[in-house]
Amino acid sequence: MLDSGARHLRLAIRTFLRNKSAYLSVIGTLTLGIAMSIAMFSLVDAVLLRPLPFPRQESIQVIWKTDPLAGTHVEELAYPELRDLQESIPDFESVAVMPTSLYGYARVLQTGTAEPVQIESAPVSHDFFRVLGVSPILGRDFTKEDERVGAPPVVVLSDRVWRNQMGADGNIVGRMIRLNGQGHTVIGVMAPGVEFPRGAGLWIPLGVERRIVERRGATFLQAIARLNPGVSRERVAIQVNALFTRLAVDYPDTYTRSQQGVVMPLVEYWTGSTRIQLWIVLGASLLLLSASVMSASNLLLSRTISRRSEIATRLALGARRGQILTQLGTEGALIAMAAVTAGMTVAQYAIRVLIRWAPEDIPRLSDAALNLDCAFFAAGVAALAAIACTVIPGWSATRMQVEAALREGGARSSMSRRASRARSLFVAAQSAVTVVLLVVASLLILSYRSMMSAHTGFANRDAVSMNLQLRGPGMFSGQAFDANFRRSFYTELLKRLRDAPGVTSAAAVLLRPLEGTIGWDVPYEFEFEAGREQSRVLPKVNFEVVTPDYFKTIGTVLLEGRDFDEHDAPGGEPVAIVSRTLARKIQGAGHAPVGHRIRIGSPDAPWTKIVGVSADARYRSVTQSGADIFVPYSQAPQPTNYVVLRGSLPSANLAALVRETLAKIDSNQTIAGVATVGELIGANTARNRFNAILLLWFGVCAGILSAAGVYSVVAEAMAARDREIAIRTALGAQRFRLVREIVAGTLAFVVMGELFGTFAVSAFGNLGSGVLYGVTAHNPLILGSVALFLFLVSLGSAGVPAWSASGRDPKIRLTE
Repeated sequence: MLDSGARHLRLAIRTFLRNKSAYLSVIGTLTLGIAMSIAMFSLVDAVLLRPLPFPRQESIQVIWKTDPLAGTHVEELAYPELRDLQESIPDFESVAVMPTSLYGYARVLQTGTAEPVQIESAPVSHDFFRVLGVSPILGRDFTKEDERVGAPPVVVLSDRVWRNQMGADGNIVGRMIRLNGQGHTVIGVMAPGVEFPRGAGLWIPLGVERRIVERRGATFLQAIARLNPGVSRERVAIQVNALFTRLAVDYPDTYTRSQQGVVMPLVEYWTGSTRIQLWIVLGASLLLLSASVMSASNLLLSRTISRRSEIATRLALGARRGQILTQLGTEGALIAMAAVTAGMTVAQYAIRVLIRWAPEDIPRLSDAALNLDCAFFAAGVAALAAIACTVIPGWSATRMQVEAALREGGARSSMSRRASRARSLFVAAQSAVTVVLLVVASLLILSYRSMMSAHTGFANRDAVSMNLQLRGPGMFSGQAFDANFRRSFYTELLKRLRDAPGVTSAAAVLLRPLEGTIGWDVPYEFEFEAGREQSRVLPKVNFEVVTPDYFKTIGTVLLEGRDFDEHDAPGGEPVAIVSRTLARKIQGAGHAPVGHRIRIGSPDAPWTKIVGVSADARYRSVTQSGADIFVPYSQAPQPTNYVVLRGSLPSANLAALVRETLAKIDSNQTIAGVATVGELIGANTARNRFNAILLLWFGVCAGILSAAGVYSVVAEAMAARDREIAIRTALGAQRFRLVREIVAGTLAFVVMGELFGTFAVSAFGNLGSGVLYGVTAHNPLILGSVALFLFLVSLGSAGVPAWSASGRDPKIRLTE
């Protein structure tokens, strides 16, 4: 058996070397599909399928609210609602709260041996790690005493911060480190991989962070709960909704009756919008794999059919059918083995490229590695296709009449109707797959183009922004921020920056554009009677604290009124600037926006005079517009956390200028997250760009494979009918008519595949509507353009071999 297998293998290698171009085409085709499918599945496995580092992760749920009538998708919780959840939901094993987002909670770490570094932190309640089911590798986690007001400040470090900033010091527990100029005792180091909320480098007790834990109106949290064994998410969702309904009755001044609870599994919360985007890309890679398998099958089928004369000769010389089939199967296995080996090698490099190329905000993407399960699946598909497309037609050839096959001599035998039909169906299937990939890619590209051309409201995309959260003992007066000190600091900083050479304008803002989907949302009411009555159902608006010249620096147009200036003093009349969307509501009630008064926040807040109307801007997402209210930093208790500059210098030089200026004023302060407005817009749309380019690559590859399939079918048909065409040409048949006759049959299957692909896109188009912007999946122009493009490519691929073969001299062809 070993000797026989060795002979079959040697013969397969010799056959491969004699027909290198044909077999290398098959291997290259399979390699493309195998590599991309393995690479994409490896990414999906790392991000979506691989378990999180939390035991019984399916029992961990994240809880927040939504208010459909107010137009808010994410309504944050207040700290007292933690107690409500603990007391009202018996199916919770444990429950804790965490911040809705991390931006705004960064801490400046000062080790004394290196430059200060800003690290994302998460203020959490004491049961947070018990909900996750994790324990520190060093020290302990939080207790209820750590959360008590007035307790000594403590901190738990992530494994990443411990290694990178502390040198993996095994004696770190009990040491004092400085965060924002304040001493914190390190009580623990968390296990590797535990960085939740995503990106957190350290955790501090929530009670130490906030002194307003009893205010129901102070909403900035989300709850995270671990369910008791056997309890379903649906059951808990009913209980949570009942709780929020009861709270709306008990506290009518704080809650709306339209609020609803949201209970989401941790794994879905972790991946967010990445989930549907990665599934779309994975589906596209599997379609590309199927297209490559069909193209390779077409080539192998053609190659095996062309060897019928060889098979007949071997049968006449006494070879058994089993030996011939074994030989053909060995050749197919050799091709599959080479394709799988090449595909896995290419996949490893493709994974590295995709990790480097993909947006940074896709969770756990850097952990992606070659997935062996997917490799085995792709290898099995490739091997099955290669062996089937060599053995099955070979088995059919061994059943033919040997004498008739030998009489054909060296000429190519006519393909059987069954083989011809099979190859044509491959062409139809490839066309369908190509239409789907090209349509999806076109939709994503047009969607991304719409995003990038959308009017964001920020004309100065070269403006540089950076995070600057003033920290240190001087920032506090007792237990609260010293607002006067902060204003003086920013006034001095901005004055020095504006006077610096190369700086055109400088300003500061509470939260810079496109920093995240969550921000400062505040309720409001208008001064006129109807506005007061509607205040309960009006959607909350984005709230920003800005300095003078902010609109000029960021490039937002002031449509009416004036900008803030030095006359807007802390003790003066409260003023605000509203966006055009909010101004239109005032105009709709018959009032002029400028000069009208609005109440921002709680019902006991003072009335604020509107002094200007700005153009609408998109602070949360490029694809979402909303209303904004701006107040001057001199009159707001909230801090400005971001500096924005514009000038003739490059962004790196402007950032260096800010660092130098800070060092002269207060060396304890540092900046982080330096980015231009254009870079923020690019980061906000990075996933869409990544998906569009990747799908375009898949579509182009599928188009090339489809064109190659059409070319091979027509070329084989012309070769099989060579004598017939020569005779008809000699009898006076027109060349164009012969070409049209042969090409039309193949193009009919191309059109059939296009119709099926178009139907598939139309039927399942709504599934991807969440990732499209400014375009719909049922766009007839895109569907028609893709179908026409593929038809023209197929026409060229079919016409070239047909026209070339039909032009040969019939005398030469008949005497060969």
